[in-house]
Amino acid sequence: MTNLKLHPMRNLIISSALILITGTSIAQQVPFSSQYYANPFVTNPAFTGNHERVNAFLTHRSQWTGIEGAPQTSYLTLDSPIEAKNIGLGLNLYSDVTDITSRVGAFANYSYKLKVNDDNNLFFGLALGVINNKIDFSKAVVRDVNDPYLFNESQSKTAFSADFGLGYTWKKLEVGFCAPQILGNKIRYKKTDNQSSLYTFARHYQGSVKYVFDVVKEKEITVYPLVMVRYATGSVFQYDINVVGDWKKYGWLGITYHSNYAIAISGGVRYKNLAVGYAYDLGVGKVKSYTGSTSEFLLSYTFGGEKTEAVAAKTDDPKDALNDELMAKLKAKTDTSEVEIQRLKDELAKLKSTGASATTPEKTESLTESLMRTGSSSDFVDDNGMTMSAGFYVVIGTFSSKDNAAKFRDANIIKGYNNTQIVQNHKTKVYYVAANKFDKQADAETEQKKFKVEYPDVWLQKLE
Repeated sequence: MTNLKLHPMRNLIISSALILITGTSIAQQVPFSSQYYANPFVTNPAFTGNHERVNAFLTHRSQWTGIEGAPQTSYLTLDSPIEAKNIGLGLNLYSDVTDITSRVGAFANYSYKLKVNDDNNLFFGLALGVINNKIDFSKAVVRDVNDPYLFNESQSKTAFSADFGLGYTWKKLEVGFCAPQILGNKIRYKKTDNQSSLYTFARHYQGSVKYVFDVVKEKEITVYPLVMVRYATGSVFQYDINVVGDWKKYGWLGITYHSNYAIAISGGVRYKNLAVGYAYDLGVGKVKSYTGSTSEFLLSYTFGGEKTEAVAAKTDDPKDALNDELMAKLKAKTDTSEVEIQRLKDELAKLKSTGASATTPEKTESLTESLMRTGSSSDFVDDNGMTMSAGFYVVIGTFSSKDNAAKFRDANIIKGYNNTQIVQNHKTKVYYVAANKFDKQADAETEQKKFKVEYPDVWLQKLE
């Protein structure tokens, strides 16, 4: 093997790099993190766009501070849901530098959500992109510069790569599987003796299981354990055990055990659209004698969230947080119903003030009684993202929050209104809970009258 005279840490890293290049072994190649739970799509493309809005994350991990050549990893990600189509889109850029080796990756992510039923969902994800892998032996301090394992100069190669992911959710349970570098591509380097060496992008396999427990549901305070396992041919089996406490409005605290390596303490704060996080790894076992401290910084920004939160703060009624104990309060007003009803009444008042024709009194009276609005069916989608069919929908609740709409729908189904469904206007981003749908206006108005006792503000949405 090469006769190297280096710092012990550098000697270990370069020796490992040489083994990789000669193809005799494959080690862990996927960048490492302690706060992936805050941005899950970096570990599994199936969870791309898993948040409600557009999110940007910037993460930097400085491993083994004070040791020359120690790993330095940076991420920049952007992802967004497209709810009308049940898909998520994302962009993932990263840099991973360890001593004489460096990797830069750029990936476009795509995910698709298949709704099995109200509680079960399947997610499929694919990340496609390129990885530039560079070996720079000019940074190595060596005794034998003619060693055939060394290169004359730094070499940089770029290869196509792909990650495939699956996800499954059932109520508060989330299960994921991902195969990074699934193609197993190889790139070729030339040595000083004109021979070639291959660097293999080894297939990796990752699995995760997460379950969310509500601590204070009304305040959106939760605790969730998250277990992550990793394996690559030629590398040791690794696992993480995470426990994270999250208060959606203010921030989070977490603790992570990285098998045979470290315990990470992490935390973050949220302010409006901005979030800042930090993680510190404490070495455990034999490795702690050779490594310095490890720090990881996270910065995220949610686009459009401030406006949405402001609307929710103005219109949301605390009674929207329905649960089994609050079933008796289903008569409570929904979070935007007053706004919708007032807008409908204003529209009708305007119709009258502009001089409705005397030949159409029945139509005007019908509108006044039923509070009916007309729209194009192409502007509305169901909970699966499919375009709604034409007809008359009996709307008993209007929400700015999809979660609140789902709770309200589920509660009404439990009460026996089995046809209750969520209808979204994907232009205004408002969610309607409709108790039933009819082809004829007269039938819809009859049903509307039945619901007026329980929901006085019930109205009709006509889709053409």
